[in-house]
Amino acid sequence: MVLDNACIQPGKVPKPEWKVIIDLLWETNPLLVKRMGRKMLNYLFKRGVKRIAEVMTDLLTKGTEGVSPDDLYSDNRPIARIDYEALEDFIEQVFMIAEEELGSDEITSMVSTWLRSENTRFLSSATEKRDIPFAQLAEALQRFSMLPDAQQNLAPEESTGIRVALIRRLFTDDLDFINVVKKHVTVADFSNLMKHSFGPASGNGKFGGKAAGLFRAEKVLQSAKADHVVLRNLRIPKSWYIASDAILEFVHHNDLEELLSIKYTDPSELRQEHMYLRQIFKNSFLPNDVLNGLSMALDDFGDVPLIVRSSSLLEDSVGSAFAGKYKSLFVSNQGTKKERLEELAEAIVEVYASVFAPDPIEYRRERGLLDFHEEMAILIQEVVGRRVGQYYFPAYAGVAFSRNEFRWSPRIRRDDGVVRLVTGLGTRAVDRIGEDYPVLVSPGQPGLRVNISPDEIIRYAQKSVDVVNLDTRQFETVGFDHLVREFTRDYPALSYIISLFQEGNLTTPVGNLLNLEEQTPVVTFQKLLTQSPFVTQIHTMMHILEKELGFPVDIEFAYEGDVQTPCLLQCRPQSHGKGVDKVILPVGLDESSVLFTALKFITTGLAKDIQFIVYVDPEGYDSLGSMEELVDVGRVVSKLNQKLPAKRFILMGPGRWGSRGDIKLGVRVGYSDINNTSMLIEIARAKSGYVPDLSFGTHFFQDLVEADIKYLPLYPDDPGVIFNEDFFKLSHNQLKKLVPDSEHLEEVVKVIRVSREVQGASITIAMDGDADRAVGYIRRE
Repeated sequence: MVLDNACIQPGKVPKPEWKVIIDLLWETNPLLVKRMGRKMLNYLFKRGVKRIAEVMTDLLTKGTEGVSPDDLYSDNRPIARIDYEALEDFIEQVFMIAEEELGSDEITSMVSTWLRSENTRFLSSATEKRDIPFAQLAEALQRFSMLPDAQQNLAPEESTGIRVALIRRLFTDDLDFINVVKKHVTVADFSNLMKHSFGPASGNGKFGGKAAGLFRAEKVLQSAKADHVVLRNLRIPKSWYIASDAILEFVHHNDLEELLSIKYTDPSELRQEHMYLRQIFKNSFLPNDVLNGLSMALDDFGDVPLIVRSSSLLEDSVGSAFAGKYKSLFVSNQGTKKERLEELAEAIVEVYASVFAPDPIEYRRERGLLDFHEEMAILIQEVVGRRVGQYYFPAYAGVAFSRNEFRWSPRIRRDDGVVRLVTGLGTRAVDRIGEDYPVLVSPGQPGLRVNISPDEIIRYAQKSVDVVNLDTRQFETVGFDHLVREFTRDYPALSYIISLFQEGNLTTPVGNLLNLEEQTPVVTFQKLLTQSPFVTQIHTMMHILEKELGFPVDIEFAYEGDVQTPCLLQCRPQSHGKGVDKVILPVGLDESSVLFTALKFITTGLAKDIQFIVYVDPEGYDSLGSMEELVDVGRVVSKLNQKLPAKRFILMGPGRWGSRGDIKLGVRVGYSDINNTSMLIEIARAKSGYVPDLSFGTHFFQDLVEADIKYLPLYPDDPGVIFNEDFFKLSHNQLKKLVPDSEHLEEVVKVIRVSREVQGASITIAMDGDADRAVGYIRRE
């Protein structure tokens, strides 16, 4: 503010500009003067002006003559109210002291700055309301973003207050989260966030755990870019957000209120009802305000394929990752605007339905979270990738963990981390695939590979690729060899992904010249791991995030095709179980008491006092001729999971349990089918072709870790391994007593009561990961 002093009478000293402003405000806005007086008070304290402390003491002791200092400041004595006029006099005294202690220009500068800050006071007022409606908050942030840059300057303490309030309102009240994020965000970040968000106008929903984890990781890594050149091209995919309370509006809009209490239903009934419930959702309608928001989002995305991801309020928190519990669905986003909108709306409704599915409800029940008022926000992201023919997919993608609890070499340390890497969509890295394998690599020791010989590398190489088919508008799985041979020139970063097999040798491609008529492409990522910044990029990201967040992390990533440009898709706390640091294997065991031993891929752990063994016979399972019988095995296991004493039984059986793909390669079960077991042992018999998956990092494995379910792969046909098959085949079968309608599976599923076979005995399984040794044995009381 600049004032004209031309009319001042000759001989009179003109008033300082700041004084003219204050005098005017006393007449027009006394509340503003008092606010500015308080700011001047703080400013004088910061400047070390001693007189201000004396004036403050005089004010606080006014009217308390004769009262001892001890009584005056007693914790149990109410503070005397100071006369209102005395407070006004105090403000005037503050400005008088400022006039005596500071230069006029300095006071004018401060007063002008505080006046300018009044232009943004509306934002402070809005964010201080904890339940401010979504539309009002969006309007306040938009209004702030439209101010000239000079008027967006906030005092440091005011800026911090606004940022903290916005974190609380849109993400979480968790103090650890707030303390990290507030250091790395600006108010402008929230303005941009709200421009890509929508929800009920009068609602007060949040953006959920998945969105919160990604937002935090993005801001932390952005702050670190200046010091880490390998992250200079790091990006986050374009994203839109639907507030968490939109699901409640959907429920009320379709008269589905009775579903809000379905979480208290008996688990067995819930599993039967969910298929029907999902169809009810698919035949319901999103409210108009959500459809309008989706229409805006589609205009922004264009026709790039999208992924609709769950982001519940409970999701991706420490100790409750909900990994794979809620749906994430790909949509092709092709066709007319109407077709694209319908496809996207259907996917969102199906994600909403997953809130009421058996697995997440059982997961919540186990963790005492059933009574929590769960809401589901939605994160809509562009799929990272590029078009190759009729397909759309990234060059490679995967999941990485900053701590490695499944080490395949004693030289690998826990903090070396682990990556599950695939070409194509990352679903084959986070899901358990019955007939396929990702590449496992430890960023801290990238030279130590799981498979060494060419035969092993080829046998355990990825054979199929997950893609979005833009013509059929479907998520599909395509053979890798077919895809490469049809689109050799267009396949992104192909030379970094494959090795070439010829005459018993694997070689890394030189340049982009490939002779696939004489050589066979094999997914190894050899060039990517040795001649690109990939390992350094992933290791750096995980190190920064773990250090800043204060806990091990789990991230998902994808690369469109440029090896210099990583794309971060998700970040959450890494799942962890109770675990043990050291297990000493028993020595001198009687050979007759040993049931099995294992010599590779051991994770340190101990399971003891095991009373029952549920044994799915590999040969019996392989002999089943119908899909119905194979599915029935999983159903029987689920019933046994409910009837046997929790954590007093183990599951043993062929292949990869809980995998997506060929059911012949592993028992089909979900989390709520096995959550009460103490241990899962997967058996690989050479004659049956069953091979356990080193599945550390999949959603399935994270379930085991969080539920403190130990895992062990058994290779009975390997040299030096003991496997007492007679004990498992000849022991009495308790199956019919526990599951009466299961006679047709008695030759496949055996339930062994240990004390029936050896009186007073139980089973102990000891696993020493450092020595890569494990033993399961009968322990007699």
